[in-house]
Amino acid sequence: MDTRGGSGNGALLGLRDRPFLFLNVSYFLVFSNISLFYLYPLVLEGMGGTPEIIGWIMGSFSVATVITRPLMGKLVGSRGESPVMWMGIAVVLLASTGYLLLERIGFPVFLVRLVHGIGYSAFISGSFSLVARAVSPEKQGQAYGLVGASIMGGTAIAPPVGEVLLRHGGFAALCLAASACALVACLAVLMGGLKLGPGSSNGVREKVRYVPLLKDLSFLFLMVSTLLFAHCQSTLANFLALISAQNGVGAGRFFFVAFCVAILALLTMGKIMDRFGKCRFLKFAYPLLALGLLLVPGLVGSWPYVLPAFLFGAGIGLLFPAHNALAAGYGAGRQKAAAMSFFTSIYDTGFITGAVFSGWVAQSWSLKGLFMFTGCIALGGLLIVLFSPIRDPENHKPPRR
Repeated sequence: MDTRGGSGNGALLGLRDRPFLFLNVSYFLVFSNISLFYLYPLVLEGMGGTPEIIGWIMGSFSVATVITRPLMGKLVGSRGESPVMWMGIAVVLLASTGYLLLERIGFPVFLVRLVHGIGYSAFISGSFSLVARAVSPEKQGQAYGLVGASIMGGTAIAPPVGEVLLRHGGFAALCLAASACALVACLAVLMGGLKLGPGSSNGVREKVRYVPLLKDLSFLFLMVSTLLFAHCQSTLANFLALISAQNGVGAGRFFFVAFCVAILALLTMGKIMDRFGKCRFLKFAYPLLALGLLLVPGLVGSWPYVLPAFLFGAGIGLLFPAHNALAAGYGAGRQKAAAMSFFTSIYDTGFITGAVFSGWVAQSWSLKGLFMFTGCIALGGLLIVLFSPIRDPENHKPPRR
């Protein structure tokens, strides 16, 4: 059974239309909310948390997102994208205010992190399915490039703003700012006004099914590539500060350059990607990512750090929209909810392995060895896209019955 297809709703959403603009505002705000809590380990440390406990608490957020994502995909299929997005942002808002009630480490801390992750999972399932269904396949690269820029913008800006809030207003100020982001995100979804209801075929509501996707080798290899890409991205995000400190410098300058390059690529390369093919850009971007990671240990402590930062930023700026746009090409109608929920679940899994497995590698080997090993993983991603059956939507041939 061919798992690729059109949106099932026509090209409902233009990239300059009001709904898409407000959708990107909601992405920026939700990821600003999530990124403000990247500073939560500082609070947990003040509560007496050990590094191991802090790791488990922070990781419980990602565990909740991965475990609940398939369920969220089915919920999108039965209720539609907009209600699930609303529910997700409301839960994120509830969790953000819940942090204010926590005074010591215990089960309530884990509970709030789990609830926060569930809300994020619902928002991601609904919003990514919405883009996959409502944007024309010929513009998916551009669409996910803009989405990626909105996400990365929030991720880049929120932590330094959060540091100022913590310094002058304490953790309460940070929680209130995160809650405000979630509240305004709710308003952005409302003002966008785009609503897609549950999909149907000839008046019969479809069920979201994952089995057809798992039988498609092209989709499965795309998921392997997605996992490797996310793992590499997470490894650098979690361990760059440590290897930078070993070299007597801060990590901020590397992240600044990398994020600027990534956002520039996300904003400018989507149209070219749609024209020349997403798979071609996967093959071009993986070597950039790999080389950037391999050069980190030798250059991060001196001014040539700009080179690995540029390469890494360009790599993620191209790989993010390419993977998203390819995943959006699978499924028709409600089955796009299954494809995007599965895809985002695998993506989030890479962020778990990039923290947990890479931590084990760093402890068993060294930070330098970790980045060399992760660069090799990126080269493995290149081999996957070179020799696997991953194809662009327009070049995909349905498997024989």
